[in-house]
Amino acid sequence: MGGSGSGQWQKGKALTTERNSLDIRDMRAAARAMRLVNWRWSDGTTASVLFCKGLAFLEVRMPGLATVQTRVELDATLLHFGGHRFWWRCPCCRARVGVLYWQRGRWQCRTCAELVHKSTRQSGLFRAYGKVNKVRRTLGWGGGMLSPVGTRRKGMHRKTYSRLMQALTEASLAVAGEHDPAIERLEKQLARIRVPV
Repeated sequence: MGGSGSGQWQKGKALTTERNSLDIRDMRAAARAMRLVNWRWSDGTTASVLFCKGLAFLEVRMPGLATVQTRVELDATLLHFGGHRFWWRCPCCRARVGVLYWQRGRWQCRTCAELVHKSTRQSGLFRAYGKVNKVRRTLGWGGGMLSPVGTRRKGMHRKTYSRLMQALTEASLAVAGEHDPAIERLEKQLARIRVPV
Protein backbone atom coordinates (compact mmCIF):
# COMPACT_ATOMS: atom_id res chain seq x y z
CA MET A 1 0.00 0.00 0.00
CA GLY A 2 1.66 3.21 -1.16
CA GLY A 3 4.97 1.48 -1.83
CA SER A 4 7.12 1.16 -4.90
CA GLY A 5 5.04 0.27 -7.95
CA SER A 6 1.68 0.87 -6.29
CA GLY A 7 -1.28 2.36 -8.11
CA GLN A 8 -3.45 1.12 -10.95
CA TRP A 9 -2.87 4.01 -13.38
CA GLN A 10 0.65 2.88 -14.28
CA LYS A 11 -0.05 -0.85 -14.30
CA GLY A 12 1.37 -2.47 -17.41
CA LYS A 13 3.28 0.57 -18.65
CA ALA A 14 6.93 -0.02 -19.47
CA LEU A 15 9.72 2.19 -18.16
CA THR A 16 11.68 4.57 -20.36
CA THR A 17 14.87 2.84 -19.22
CA GLU A 18 13.62 -0.45 -20.71
CA ARG A 19 13.60 0.91 -24.28
CA ASN A 20 16.33 2.05 -26.66
CA SER A 21 16.30 5.82 -26.91
CA LEU A 22 17.88 8.62 -28.92
CA ASP A 23 18.50 11.84 -26.98
CA ILE A 24 19.17 14.76 -29.30
CA ARG A 25 21.19 16.49 -26.57
CA ASP A 26 23.81 13.76 -26.97
CA MET A 27 23.99 14.54 -30.70
CA ARG A 28 23.89 18.35 -30.71
CA ALA A 29 27.35 18.70 -32.30
CA ALA A 30 26.33 16.41 -35.17
CA ALA A 31 22.99 18.24 -35.55
CA ARG A 32 24.79 21.61 -35.78
CA ALA A 33 27.37 20.31 -38.26
CA MET A 34 24.74 18.43 -40.30
CA ARG A 35 26.68 15.19 -40.30
CA LEU A 36 26.27 11.46 -39.62
CA VAL A 37 26.42 9.95 -36.14
CA ASN A 38 26.36 6.25 -35.23
CA TRP A 39 24.78 4.91 -32.06
CA ARG A 40 25.04 1.49 -30.39
CA TRP A 41 23.08 -0.10 -27.53
CA SER A 42 24.04 -2.97 -25.25
CA ASP A 43 21.57 -5.38 -26.93
CA GLY A 44 23.51 -5.11 -30.21
CA THR A 45 21.09 -2.71 -31.92
CA THR A 46 22.78 0.04 -33.93
CA ALA A 47 21.47 3.25 -35.39
CA SER A 48 22.83 5.67 -37.94
CA VAL A 49 21.49 9.21 -37.77
CA LEU A 50 22.16 11.53 -40.69
CA PHE A 51 21.33 15.15 -39.97
CA CYS A 52 20.31 17.34 -42.90
CA LYS A 53 18.74 20.78 -42.90
CA GLY A 54 15.57 20.42 -40.81
CA LEU A 55 15.54 16.62 -41.07
CA ALA A 56 17.18 13.54 -39.58
CA PHE A 57 17.29 10.18 -41.34
CA LEU A 58 17.40 7.30 -38.85
CA GLU A 59 18.41 3.79 -39.85
CA VAL A 60 18.05 1.12 -37.15
CA ARG A 61 19.63 -2.32 -37.43
CA MET A 62 18.46 -4.90 -34.88
CA PRO A 63 20.21 -8.30 -34.65
CA GLY A 64 18.29 -10.85 -36.71
CA LEU A 65 15.69 -8.34 -37.97
CA ALA A 66 15.31 -6.14 -41.03
CA THR A 67 16.71 -2.61 -41.13
CA VAL A 68 14.13 0.09 -40.39
CA GLN A 69 14.47 3.58 -41.87
CA THR A 70 12.64 6.60 -40.46
CA ARG A 71 12.59 10.25 -41.46
CA VAL A 72 12.21 12.60 -38.47
CA GLU A 73 11.67 16.33 -38.67
CA LEU A 74 13.85 18.60 -36.54
CA ASP A 75 12.93 21.82 -34.80
CA ALA A 76 15.18 24.47 -33.29
CA THR A 77 14.65 27.12 -30.64
CA LEU A 78 16.83 30.16 -30.09
CA LEU A 79 18.92 30.26 -26.94
CA HIS A 80 19.11 33.40 -24.81
CA PHE A 81 22.86 33.93 -25.34
CA GLY A 82 22.91 32.86 -28.98
CA GLY A 83 22.83 29.59 -30.83
CA HIS A 84 20.06 27.02 -31.17
CA ARG A 85 18.69 24.08 -29.24
CA PHE A 86 17.58 21.20 -31.46
CA TRP A 87 14.51 19.04 -30.89
CA TRP A 88 12.98 15.98 -32.51
CA ARG A 89 9.45 16.20 -33.91
CA CYS A 90 7.70 12.97 -32.88
CA PRO A 91 6.86 11.01 -36.07
CA CYS A 92 3.47 10.07 -34.54
CA CYS A 93 2.09 13.22 -32.89
CA ARG A 94 4.58 15.85 -34.15
CA ALA A 95 5.24 17.06 -30.60
CA ARG A 96 8.60 18.73 -29.96
CA VAL A 97 10.63 16.35 -27.77
CA GLY A 98 14.24 15.81 -26.72
CA VAL A 99 14.14 11.99 -26.61
CA LEU A 100 12.67 9.41 -28.98
CA TYR A 101 12.04 5.81 -27.85
CA TRP A 102 12.01 2.63 -29.93
CA GLN A 103 8.63 1.05 -29.24
CA ARG A 104 6.50 -1.30 -31.36
CA GLY A 105 8.90 -1.14 -34.30
CA ARG A 106 9.14 2.65 -34.65
CA TRP A 107 10.47 5.81 -33.03
CA GLN A 108 8.01 7.65 -30.80
CA CYS A 109 7.91 10.19 -28.00
CA ARG A 110 7.33 8.96 -24.44
CA THR A 111 3.61 9.79 -24.57
CA CYS A 112 2.94 7.95 -27.85
CA ALA A 113 5.02 4.98 -26.70
CA GLU A 114 3.06 4.90 -23.40
CA LEU A 115 6.19 4.81 -21.27
CA VAL A 116 6.70 6.11 -17.74
CA HIS A 117 9.79 7.34 -15.91
CA LYS A 118 11.31 5.20 -13.16
CA SER A 119 10.56 7.90 -10.58
CA THR A 120 6.80 7.35 -11.03
CA ARG A 121 7.22 3.88 -9.53
CA GLN A 122 8.82 5.22 -6.37
CA SER A 123 6.98 5.99 -3.17
CA GLY A 124 6.90 9.52 -1.76
CA LEU A 125 9.58 8.58 0.76
CA PHE A 126 12.08 7.52 -1.92
CA ARG A 127 11.34 10.66 -3.95
CA ALA A 128 11.91 12.80 -0.84
CA TYR A 129 15.26 11.09 -0.17
CA GLY A 130 16.17 11.62 -3.82
CA LYS A 131 15.58 15.38 -3.48
CA VAL A 132 17.77 15.54 -0.38
CA ASN A 133 20.59 13.69 -2.14
CA LYS A 134 20.27 15.84 -5.27
CA VAL A 135 20.65 19.07 -3.26
CA ARG A 136 23.58 17.60 -1.31
CA ARG A 137 25.32 16.69 -4.60
CA THR A 138 24.77 20.24 -5.90
CA LEU A 139 26.35 21.57 -2.70
CA GLY A 140 29.31 19.24 -3.25
CA TRP A 141 28.61 17.14 -0.14
CA GLY A 142 28.57 13.38 -0.21
CA GLY A 143 26.50 10.82 1.60
CA GLY A 144 22.87 10.96 2.59
CA MET A 145 20.74 12.79 5.11
CA LEU A 146 22.70 11.64 8.15
CA SER A 147 26.10 12.60 6.74
CA PRO A 148 27.75 15.68 8.22
CA VAL A 149 26.82 19.07 6.83
CA GLY A 150 29.59 20.64 4.75
CA THR A 151 30.49 24.23 4.10
CA ARG A 152 29.98 26.56 1.16
CA ARG A 153 32.18 25.60 -1.79
CA LYS A 154 34.83 28.02 -2.96
CA GLY A 155 33.43 30.18 -5.75
CA MET A 156 29.77 29.53 -4.87
CA HIS A 157 27.75 32.71 -4.47
CA ARG A 158 26.27 33.29 -1.02
CA LYS A 159 22.83 33.76 -2.58
CA THR A 160 23.09 30.37 -4.30
CA TYR A 161 24.32 28.73 -1.09
CA SER A 162 21.42 30.26 0.86
CA ARG A 163 18.90 29.06 -1.75
CA LEU A 164 20.33 25.53 -1.71
CA MET A 165 20.34 25.42 2.10
CA GLN A 166 16.65 26.44 2.06
CA ALA A 167 15.94 23.68 -0.49
CA LEU A 168 17.85 21.16 1.67
CA THR A 169 15.84 22.14 4.74
CA GLU A 170 12.53 21.78 2.86
CA ALA A 171 13.55 18.42 1.39
CA SER A 172 14.67 17.14 4.82
CA LEU A 173 11.34 18.18 6.34
CA ALA A 174 9.55 16.38 3.50
CA VAL A 175 11.47 13.19 4.37
CA ALA A 176 10.45 13.54 8.01
CA GLY A 177 6.83 14.09 6.95
CA GLU A 178 6.90 10.98 4.74
CA HIS A 179 8.20 8.89 7.65
CA ASP A 180 5.17 9.67 9.85
CA PRO A 181 2.60 7.76 7.70
CA ALA A 182 5.09 4.93 7.22
CA ILE A 183 5.55 4.63 10.99
CA GLU A 184 1.76 4.73 11.52
CA ARG A 185 1.28 1.91 8.99
CA LEU A 186 3.98 -0.13 10.69
CA GLU A 187 2.39 0.42 14.11
CA LYS A 188 -1.00 -0.73 12.74
CA GLN A 189 0.57 -3.85 11.26
CA LEU A 190 2.32 -4.61 14.54
CA ALA A 191 -0.92 -4.11 16.47
CA ARG A 192 -2.60 -6.76 14.28
CA ILE A 193 0.06 -9.32 15.11
CA ARG A 194 -1.00 -11.29 18.16
CA VAL A 195 1.84 -12.66 20.23
CA PRO A 196 1.01 -16.14 21.61
CA VAL A 197 1.14 -16.30 25.42
